[in-house]
Amino acid sequence: MYSLDINFLKDREVRVFEPRPRAQGGGALPGDRRPLFIGLAAALVPLALVGGFWAVTRNQVNQLQARSIALDGEMSQLQGQLAEISAIQGQIDLVRAENNAFVAVFNEIVPWSALLQDIRTRTPARVQIVGLSQTAPAAPVEGSTEPPAPKAGGLVINGVACSYDDINDFTLVLQRSPLLQSETVAITQAQQQPTLLDPQTQGRCPGTAVGDPDFLIDYSLGGLITDTPASQLVDELERQGTVGLVTRLEALREKGVIE
Repeated sequence: MYSLDINFLKDREVRVFEPRPRAQGGGALPGDRRPLFIGLAAALVPLALVGGFWAVTRNQVNQLQARSIALDGEMSQLQGQLAEISAIQGQIDLVRAENNAFVAVFNEIVPWSALLQDIRTRTPARVQIVGLSQTAPAAPVEGSTEPPAPKAGGLVINGVACSYDDINDFTLVLQRSPLLQSETVAITQAQQQPTLLDPQTQGRCPGTAVGDPDFLIDYSLGGLITDTPASQLVDELERQGTVGLVTRLEALREKGVIE
């Protein structure tokens, strides 16, 4: 048997290694600091942005704080002005209350001169008034829902009349008086005198025929004085000759204190 010896090393061609030049830009040359500068720039840009944002924010905060201080000063001034306005309003309310009390005094006054003149003109010829008195207003009952009596109170009229019809007529006439509360005017007592009227000493009732016997009737009637404000009774008070009160009421009306 044959053996075949092949020597590849002997037959291989010997090649000489030739170094090739490296491509341009493939790496940094020794001593080149540009990558360092680029890295520093990349690191400083975010810091610069953060610093700029902080500066802007800080400026806005300073402006807001200055505005807050200015508003606090304005608020202090406004509070002082509000306190002054409140004090002035208190004085106005006090003066208004005094005016109302002053007007109330006039409104609650029904002069006796006007009341007596009104009753005198309404008294029939066959009725005589012997006495007239004022009654105090009733004290309000605690817990009562009824309206209180007028502050002026009421009046009681005592006298004599020629007949019961004359007393009834007098009562009806008084109920039409604007100075009295019509629903409260009523006869409280009426009684015939036991003796005849003596024509020689006491006279004779008007309209009675000569020789007819006359019996006088003692009567008593009463009622409450009106609670209508005097400012609404100016025309009636003027008719009854209450010049002083009417003049004061008209002066208050001209000044707008009363309507």
